[in-house]
Amino acid sequence: MLASKLLPSTRTTYPNVIGVIRTFGISAHRLGEGLVDQDLVHKISEEIQFEIENNAEESTPQFITEFLQNNSFKIEDHPGVAEVVLTRTFGNEKIRVAFSVDISQSESFEDPFEEEDAENAEEPATDEDEADEESSYPVHAVVIIEKSGKGALSIDITSQDGAFMINNVLFYKDGKLATDKSSEADTKRQSLYLGPEFSQLDENLQVQLERYLEERGINTALALFIPYYSEYKEQKEYTRWLSNVKNFVEA
Repeated sequence: MLASKLLPSTRTTYPNVIGVIRTFGISAHRLGEGLVDQDLVHKISEEIQFEIENNAEESTPQFITEFLQNNSFKIEDHPGVAEVVLTRTFGNEKIRVAFSVDISQSESFEDPFEEEDAENAEEPATDEDEADEESSYPVHAVVIIEKSGKGALSIDITSQDGAFMINNVLFYKDGKLATDKSSEADTKRQSLYLGPEFSQLDENLQVQLERYLEERGINTALALFIPYYSEYKEQKEYTRWLSNVKNFVEA
C-alpha cells in the first residue's frame, strides 16, 4: 500500500539547445507552480480514490465494536497522531495502554471478521493451510498501571499472534514520571534503578506477573486487537496524509 508509485523513475533526454534562447513571458509559471505539480496532484488523487474504494467503512469496523462491547477499555485516537491510547480503571488503579502505528510494518487494513466470514464460506482450512499462514507483525506497547500517591508500574510488552511478551516491568515512585515525555523526565528516568529484564526473573514470579496483567485486561483479546487496530489506524492516517500532500501541492 505504502509502496505507491507516486514518483516513477524516468530518464530525461535533453535536446540540443545550443543557440536557443529561452524567453520568459506571460506563459511562465507562477511562484510555487512547478511543471509536474498537476501530474503529481492527479496521481495522488488516483491513490486517494483507490484507498477509499478498497478500504471504505460505512461504520466502525466490527472488530472494534466487539472489542469495546466485551472489554472495559476506551479508545483515545486523535487524527494526525501516530499514538493510540487505551484506558480503563481497575479498582483504585488507572490503566493506560499506549502503542504507535508502525508504518514500516503495516499493510492494507482488512477487517478480521470479514476475513473470517469469507473463510467460512469456503472449504475448511487444513492443518497444512494453517501452517502456511504468516504470523502477524509484532507491535510494541507500554502498559502503565498507576495508583494515586503510590507510584506506577510501567510494563513494556510486545503483541504478536494473539499473545503478549513482557520485556520488562519498571516501577516509578513518582507516577508522573511514567508518562512524562519531557527531556527533564527522560533524564530522571535514566538515573533510576527501575528493575531487571523480565526474562531474568524467577519463572514463578514471571507467571504471577502475567496473571496480574491478565486480570487487568492485558490478555489474549487485547493482544489480538492491538495489531488489527494498528493496521486500521495506519490506513486512516495514510489516506489523510495523501490529502494533506495533495492540498499542499495544489496551494
